[in-house]
Amino acid sequence: MTHLFKRSLLLRLAAVLLTLTAPALSGCKDDNSTEDAANRVNEYKVIDDGLIQAYLTRHNITAGTGVNQYRRLNGTSNNGIYLVRLAENPSTDTTTIISGNTTEIKYVGRLLRESNESTIFDNSTENNRPCGCIPVTVGAGQVIKGWDEGLLFMKKGDRYELLIPSYLAYGPGGTPSGTLRDEPLRFDMTVLNVR
Repeated sequence: MTHLFKRSLLLRLAAVLLTLTAPALSGCKDDNSTEDAANRVNEYKVIDDGLIQAYLTRHNITAGTGVNQYRRLNGTSNNGIYLVRLAENPSTDTTTIISGNTTEIKYVGRLLRESNESTIFDNSTENNRPCGCIPVTVGAGQVIKGWDEGLLFMKKGDRYELLIPSYLAYGPGGTPSGTLRDEPLRFDMTVLNVR
């Protein structure tokens, strides 16, 4: 009986020690996980920028602000997004989209690597809305971060190709269905309306 009591006491003591040390141990793991995630993002920033630059080169898209020219965003939150102007804006509205605006966006989403750049993975015309578009409240997290950031540089009537590095798209986790992991993406986007 005393043997069982000692064993029970030792088990209780071990449980208390585990309970007390678990937060410290998990904190170490979280620090390593955070550091590993940051290193992975930095690694993919370089890889994705190379893939985007190769795409621009293959299609003779040069730096500038005209049609078939790109500009690279390099702020703290949107670093690595490229905007390629696909057409002149026919609208007289020169108000740039701001966070909180509701927009209607017509788009076609494609992959970007040379081996798969003709692959369409999403298309707004397939959502059964008369406009063939989707409503997006900019900055509300309804879409991938690259959209929320890229739309802030557009106006009603703009048509751009938005080239997004993987960390501002679906990242290492991919979509809920497990696709598009670490994939830089490109979207042919037209801003139909802004409210």
